[in-house]
Amino acid sequence: MGKKGLETKQKMIEVMSGLLEETGYEATGLTELGKETGTPKGSLYFHFPGGKDELTNLALLHSGNQLNVFFQSVLVEAESPAQAIKQVFHALENRIVSSDYKKGCPIATTAMETSNSVPSVSNVCAEIYSLWLKTFETYLVEQGYTSRTAKNLSLSLLSLWEGALLLSKLQKSPEPLRVAAKTAELLFKQN
Repeated sequence: MGKKGLETKQKMIEVMSGLLEETGYEATGLTELGKETGTPKGSLYFHFPGGKDELTNLALLHSGNQLNVFFQSVLVEAESPAQAIKQVFHALENRIVSSDYKKGCPIATTAMETSNSVPSVSNVCAEIYSLWLKTFETYLVEQGYTSRTAKNLSLSLLSLWEGALLLSKLQKSPEPLRVAAKTAELLFKQN
């Protein structure tokens, strides 16, 4: 595959990432993807012989890895775990507000839609959540927390921001994320 082919494939992955986040797996059609990328439907099957599921998996991995890189950069630069978590919540708030509440978590909508119906996609969602949890667990252990506490805090944080993103999106308000951020701060004051 030449440079132009690779660029087209990458563009399709990136556009699919955005569509999945905004509308979910079921509502994202290949016709819509073709319109957004300016490519014929046949190109999808040329670049992704596994069809929509293969493209979805690659798009989710793309989004999940991008967000993980962001998490890692925040964690490295933060002066403390509490500050790092505050920055993560602030960035998530900025992201959802700047998208006029169209964006939330790039994985959650698809994860909920496919958990019982599309095992390969569901498995990729679980893999991404595991990656994010491991990123936070590793950081917290490096900051002096026990493995068990780091694991529990990481799971609590992920649960807080996922729920808050959903509520913020539904309510078209940053308030759920702000409340969740304050709750997250309390978790670190207690540990």
